[in-house]
Amino acid sequence: MGSHSAARQHRNQLGEVVAIHHDRPNRGTTLGFVAAWVGMSAITLINPAETFLLAIVPTFAFLIIWVLIYLMLAGERLVVCERGILFGSVAPFLRPRAIGYEQIVPGSIVPISGKITRVYQQTGLWAITNLRVMWWSRQGISLAGPLVAETSRRRDATHQVPLAGRRPRLPETPWIIGTRAPAEQVTADIGRAARAAGFAELASATNAARPRSLSGNPTDIAAQLPGIRVPGSLRAH
Repeated sequence: MGSHSAARQHRNQLGEVVAIHHDRPNRGTTLGFVAAWVGMSAITLINPAETFLLAIVPTFAFLIIWVLIYLMLAGERLVVCERGILFGSVAPFLRPRAIGYEQIVPGSIVPISGKITRVYQQTGLWAITNLRVMWWSRQGISLAGPLVAETSRRRDATHQVPLAGRRPRLPETPWIIGTRAPAEQVTADIGRAARAAGFAELASATNAARPRSLSGNPTDIAAQLPGIRVPGSLRAH
């Protein structure tokens, strides 16, 4: 599933695509995959099979395995749409999560310009759906939004407009993703789309957010990752 295909499944909820940001593996990671494939293939040739066909079958099998792993890792996307964002992987068998702008805490969308991999150390969270930061990630964005269970992966999801004068419950769940593009460019795209959709408070706060580099220190969460609540924190900031 590609980014545009995933976005089409959520068009009723999120509208049209405004911008697409990815966080594909860097050159070192790609070369590592190639080296692993070559190494595993070479091992099978130490004691080759009786026929040439049987000798090359493991090589092709290893190639397919490593290509599939690469595609799974390379599928991370942040798709900025008119009324919200798609957040997560578009790799085969996976679907990103849809988050409407009304589900995001104003002031919580911030650009992380460096050391984004420290987010795990800083928050104490590991291997969860809403933290999409790989070992090659250098930058990205953070936001406080809905619980994972309150996001949508279904193609039949419809856009829910909050009642006038009422704001939906915002549980301040951290959503953090790495991006290849400068973090400030990503937040600028979100800010423009949010303003055009009528979310002026969210747009203004997002455009005013300054880039920051993560320290890895849990005591800096309030300053560096505003709006989120993590286990062990006394209160949401």
